[in-house]
Amino acid sequence: MLPRKINRENKKRNHKPFWLGTVMAKLPPWPIFYPLYEAAQLNLVEELYWSPRVPAGFDGFRLVYLSDIHYGPLFGEERVRDLVQQVNKLHADVVILGGDYAVNSDGAVEFFRLHPGFQAKTAVLAVMGNHDRMLPEENFEKLLTAMREDGATPLVNDGILLERRGSRMAFVSCDDFYCGDCDLKKTAALSKRADFTVFLPHMPDVLPETYKMHGSLFYQLALCGHTHGGQVAVMGHAVKSSSMYGSRYLSGWYHENGADILVTNGVGVSGLPVRLGAKPQLHLITMKKEM
Repeated sequence: MLPRKINRENKKRNHKPFWLGTVMAKLPPWPIFYPLYEAAQLNLVEELYWSPRVPAGFDGFRLVYLSDIHYGPLFGEERVRDLVQQVNKLHADVVILGGDYAVNSDGAVEFFRLHPGFQAKTAVLAVMGNHDRMLPEENFEKLLTAMREDGATPLVNDGILLERRGSRMAFVSCDDFYCGDCDLKKTAALSKRADFTVFLPHMPDVLPETYKMHGSLFYQLALCGHTHGGQVAVMGHAVKSSSMYGSRYLSGWYHENGADILVTNGVGVSGLPVRLGAKPQLHLITMKKEM
């Protein structure tokens, strides 16, 4: 199913920030150090998602979506607590956590144990990112337990079906495409009873594979992270892309094979605590039935 041969063990090795990044993270994020300053900001992006396919019962349904927090030396505990407060103040129907909670799986377990949980009216959903599936393997079960104890529902080749005023909406996600055990057939099957399906893979690289399965898609909307918007991007292109498709799914909204796709810039950083042309983002999406 994968578009190219991937050395999974190499992909799953633990990552650490560059030593220079750890030093830079201790500098004050003053505007004079603009890449440091931009990385320390968080922009709330409020969006209306209009579509005739949105079920009538979910007209006005509010989603908060955030990804790529990367808790650790470059995104400390104080910033995590502030992030949780900002999310909870939005009083969303569903909060979606898009993966890469920390630098590695050890940090991801710690992330879900260090703060009061994210809150939503209906559900908090959590998917797996590549950093969350780093070694050691036994952290996977620990992480699932930590998510549940913190009030989040993990979606790993799994989903939930919500019913509202006679309409049904599914939220589904596979395991991480590169480092996990990604089962797209199982994930797709979860959407069969829904009037509308939101697909929540950590990375957009899996999207072309979903179309290759049947020549059609099992979802109408996909929310993805992983790319960081390039983290450092010039004229719409990443200086160094984390996607095998380069800047094809860099940031923002796309429409492909009949589905709408949002790729977020994410919240945190990787490697170095800098951003340029890719501001950190937190999304509040209100779903609207277009007549």
